[in-house]
Amino acid sequence: MVNGLQLLDLLRETENKMLHLHRAIDKVSSEPDFKETVSVLTVVVRDYQLQLDKMKQALGNLEINTSQNISQSSSQVQNTH
Repeated sequence: MVNGLQLLDLLRETENKMLHLHRAIDKVSSEPDFKETVSVLTVVVRDYQLQLDKMKQALGNLEINTSQNISQSSSQVQNTH
């Protein structure tokens, strides 16, 4: 199981990789010899974007679950008093 901080680290790492890929695509996109390379890198960027979206969604769900757990804990404490 991945905690929120680990997920945030994975998110940052993936965003950093995407930044490097975008730079590489920009450099080689004007070269006709690298047309296939640009296509492959574009697919890789799409895959990373899907991973980012999943991680952001999971991170958002963690925040919601944490809020729900706090609310549940508060109501349980109030019910015991």
